[in-house]
Amino acid sequence: MTNHTVSRRSFVKIAIVALLGMVLAACRPIPPMDEAEPAMGQITADQVTDPESLKAFVLAAHAEIQRITTTLDAAAKLKQWVKTEGDWKSGSTYLIIFAENGNVYAHGNDRAAEDRSLIDIEDDRGTKVVQELLAAAAQGGGFVEYYDDGPKTAYAVPFRRRFVLVGGYSQDVSNVQVRIADLPTPAVTASEVVDRETLITFVEEAARIYQEALRFEGGPPLVEIKNAFRVEGGDWKSGSIYLYVVSGGGVTLFHGTEPFREGNPTDMTRVDSKGVPFAELLIGGARREGKSFLQYHYDDPAIEGDEDTGSPKLGYAVSLQLGASDEKLVIGSGIYIPIDEE
Repeated sequence: MTNHTVSRRSFVKIAIVALLGMVLAACRPIPPMDEAEPAMGQITADQVTDPESLKAFVLAAHAEIQRITTTLDAAAKLKQWVKTEGDWKSGSTYLIIFAENGNVYAHGNDRAAEDRSLIDIEDDRGTKVVQELLAAAAQGGGFVEYYDDGPKTAYAVPFRRRFVLVGGYSQDVSNVQVRIADLPTPAVTASEVVDRETLITFVEEAARIYQEALRFEGGPPLVEIKNAFRVEGGDWKSGSIYLYVVSGGGVTLFHGTEPFREGNPTDMTRVDSKGVPFAELLIGGARREGKSFLQYHYDDPAIEGDEDTGSPKLGYAVSLQLGASDEKLVIGSGIYIPIDEE
């Protein structure tokens, strides 16, 4: 695990990782383990062939991720790194990141699984596999045998505070219901955003709820809040009105309409058709000043022919502090406005 780029070396601090939630899993079907002691050492995904090499792979991934996860930007990028063919993924061998409550933080093969909790999923014989994996990790690490079109073996280890890295676990989870947080109705819903003032209220209401989710452990899990933010026609998304959350460095943590962007960096040098550096002014401005309001031009999916010029848009973003750390998030939204209102 040595050929990650230098940028990977800046990743989430322990407290931040705990807030975000993380777990790993390698997913090539493997025969049940025997009594032999698994081998240790550096091994990549394409070398996993049996339980011994599976364990070595998970431990090697664990060591590397521990080393590089020291900033929020790096933690966010992990969602994409586990999906990238290379040391951590080779065909059907890949990693999954679970939180201790069974929620999937990052999945090497199925982005849709990242919206789900797998705590109650069962294998062909009724074993609650994820619960077994979490229990094995709580004991310091161990193998779990399960059945999914035949016998398979997975390996789990604890990862930082409240998270687990798992290898060898692969089931179809598309039938697992997506849980959506029952959030209070905001003072301004997405469909009611029509101008500057309603946009400000909408974003600040979302920021308050997101901040509370990061601060308190007794409320709905963050993944359920994000699912609520994604519901089309709900309180938090209506047509072109949606929310986004990025790290202070511009890595997307949440995107209301394009989840594939999560874990990818935003180009902070981007400019619109008028030369306005909107990413830096909006996201960077909110990070520095606490909030930022900006008028710029951006492609409106509802309008044909504005791909090059963009349509006038008002954007508003505010920053959130992550606990006692120096890390910040930025949450924002925007509204397209008629040309005569520019």
